[in-house]
Amino acid sequence: MIDPAKIIDKAKQSNLKDPWAQREAWRNHPSFSKMAQLRGMFPGFGIASGLFAVYLAYDHFAGSKPKH
Repeated sequence: MIDPAKIIDKAKQSNLKDPWAQREAWRNHPSFSKMAQLRGMFPGFGIASGLFAVYLAYDHFAGSKPKH
């Protein structure tokens, strides 16, 4: 969870004298990085693709075969 008070305190401790720099300090939080955004773009995609692969394997080996 993101705690705004922590970010503000960290900005004040880092000797940011510019008030705009203090307001922009939240952008450096790890949850706003490009990689975190890409990971959060498709939540559950890995689980869904794994279950789909299991379904395809089951259907291939144990599913009903066409009669003709």
